[in-house]
Amino acid sequence: MTQAQIIKALQNGPLTSHEVANLTGMPQATVLSTAKQLRSQGKLTTEQVKVGRHWVAQYTLVDNKIEKQDSNVKIICGIKTYGIFTKAEYAVMKQQATRLYGKQGKKEITNNQFI
Repeated sequence: MTQAQIIKALQNGPLTSHEVANLTGMPQATVLSTAKQLRSQGKLTTEQVKVGRHWVAQYTLVDNKIEKQDSNVKIICGIKTYGIFTKAEYAVMKQQATRLYGKQGKKEITNNQFI
């Protein structure tokens, strides 16, 4: 399970061990030990980068482990987003609007973004 979380966090690009720990919510020791296992399996590569005065491990997925993404879906902070809100949030807003205002075709909440 922890390996899947780390692989999912690294889908968008290389991250340092501290950034992976913050994204996944795992302790940094767990991230380091899991990354060591993934590196020995050949699923990711490690590089040492200097952050301030310290050297930190930066992890990158091997090219064939990166999943292809839909062009409409953007991932922000590890969360799939469809425009400003997620698809589920649009469904909830549509249900609430229908309950409050009744069925009206013109005032329907959709995923269209006109800003």
